[in-house]
Amino acid sequence: MTKLEAMIIRCLLCLLAMLPAFLLTTSALAADSAVVLMYHRFGEDRFPSTSIRVEQFQAHLKYLKDSGYAVVPLADVHAAINDGLPLPGRAVAITIDDAYRSVYDVAFPIFQQYGYPFTVFVATDAVDAGLPGTMTWDQMREMATAGATFANHGAAHTSTIEREDGATDEEWLAAVRSDIEKGARRIAEELEPLPGSFAYPYGEYTTDVSNMLQDMGYDSFGQHSGAIGPDSDQRALPRYPMAESFGDIGQFRTKVASVPLPVTRIDPWEPVTANRQPTITITLGKTDARLGELACYVSGQGKVEVDWRDTDNQFIVGPTNPFSKGRQRVNCTAPGNDGRYRWFSHQWIIQP
Repeated sequence: MTKLEAMIIRCLLCLLAMLPAFLLTTSALAADSAVVLMYHRFGEDRFPSTSIRVEQFQAHLKYLKDSGYAVVPLADVHAAINDGLPLPGRAVAITIDDAYRSVYDVAFPIFQQYGYPFTVFVATDAVDAGLPGTMTWDQMREMATAGATFANHGAAHTSTIEREDGATDEEWLAAVRSDIEKGARRIAEELEPLPGSFAYPYGEYTTDVSNMLQDMGYDSFGQHSGAIGPDSDQRALPRYPMAESFGDIGQFRTKVASVPLPVTRIDPWEPVTANRQPTITITLGKTDARLGELACYVSGQGKVEVDWRDTDNQFIVGPTNPFSKGRQRVNCTAPGNDGRYRWFSHQWIIQP
């Protein structure tokens, strides 16, 4: 055996010794999880709360490519959570809500440069009405030939928690169902839709609505942040919202690298409440997260106290001060030894 051969063998043995750790960080964690991004508008500076600057969006896609992320169709995420099919390491899916015209004019050419798939959740009434600033069905058909997919966002784009005065629970749920079915029907009449995929308008839902959608065969996406994995609740899957105010590359880098914090139970799960200082009890599954470093942050209040129970896998968290009316969230993160954050988010909707 020559010195060169001996050196090669020693190198291979070193690589084999490192392989289990490598597989732990790239396969066991990432191959069964994905990050889903959510955009709305592109380069529409009049709407900074929902629009991403063009240079920010270009930086996002460039970072994904340069850093070796696998941008996958949203259908692959559905297949992973429903059928247990594997995902590539560091999988990312890109979604866009509402079907604004800037998707076609601005984002679509950039997607074509990278060859990345994406899914648009279409609110169909606005398209049918030809509202200014909204794409046409012909434009969406053109994008479909290039690999874009389209999914249900309801017809009227009204919050699923809203109901007419005096409506019974049965009447309210029937109205929500009718709007969802109308949206599904119109997309199917114009395009080949992505089946079983729904995005809540405004990210708002109740337990009754989410259970109904699950019975209708949908996996439903919210607007609360976090990665998706085997323990994710298919009634309210997380996505990372992307807009001008939180689209800088530093935040983006951290978010796309995240993996799910394995939450097996949330009590209470119902997001809609009249309690202005609600709490939830979180139960965790098996995790390699450094739970001693777990931190939770609440909308408008920053870091809040975490109350661990007698077990090492359950804690209670809530706001320090009463919330105001509207959508509020808690984000909990804990680092892993691979430098990636385990991430979980829960939404509250505070009503009078």
